[in-house]
Amino acid sequence: MCETKDPESGKFNNKALCRLSVVNADNPAEVLLDTLVKPAWPVTNYRTFVNGISESDLEHVQFTLQHAQTFMSALCSSQTVIVGHALDNDLKALLMVHHTNVDTAMLYTYVNSEDGTPSLKNLAKGILGKEMPEVHDSVNDARVTLECAANYVALDGKVSPVEKVYTRSRGAAREDTSNMLLVHRLPKSTLPEHLSEMFSAYTFIKPKEVPEITFSGAQGKVLVEFSSREHAELAYTTLKGEEREDKTGKKQKRVSLQGGGYVCVRKMNRK
Repeated sequence: MCETKDPESGKFNNKALCRLSVVNADNPAEVLLDTLVKPAWPVTNYRTFVNGISESDLEHVQFTLQHAQTFMSALCSSQTVIVGHALDNDLKALLMVHHTNVDTAMLYTYVNSEDGTPSLKNLAKGILGKEMPEVHDSVNDARVTLECAANYVALDGKVSPVEKVYTRSRGAAREDTSNMLLVHRLPKSTLPEHLSEMFSAYTFIKPKEVPEITFSGAQGKVLVEFSSREHAELAYTTLKGEEREDKTGKKQKRVSLQGGGYVCVRKMNRK
């Protein structure tokens, strides 16, 4: 996915499809489709550091979202099982509704943590003993996801939690999350730029990076990265909201939303 912007309304699409890869679950060596996809709106962020796709790569692409939807509609019946990781993001990018799914992000958990669903990179390392490339290859992602799903089935769902070896900071391997804040209970309409604007407006500290938000059901969560541990600490301290501890003993604040309700901003350590 990449980020695009409607030139008329100014609306951003943070999940604009720019590559679609499908492999055959009965024979993962068989690639049913692997193609770049031309977004309808101008691209404002190619996310080349994540997907390896640049402006020049998409310049002459003729395959569109409508072509992708036609292909998926022809391929899938209501009985077809789609296997993916954080599959809700893929379906949103395709603007596709499908009810027969296996999402490996929901099958595994982290060791001693309620921070959210494991990344595919951590599953590959913990379940399969495989290192994932720094830049995503969606064909490889599909095959690794299938292996993780097959492992779950082979063990009849009795799988062990995985270690969190990597965080989602530009694909880099990191164990130190002291310069991050976990923001969760996010409404489905939330985009990364909304969080960046929230911290800038209410704490006067702009995050270094707000990755794509991971949604499960009606709510989402994301690790927001700051330039340093001190910046993250100051941003948390400056935010106004009721503070309490979560089940793991980490402090978090309830930050009220203008339209009602609240989101939670949680520290990554117990201090």
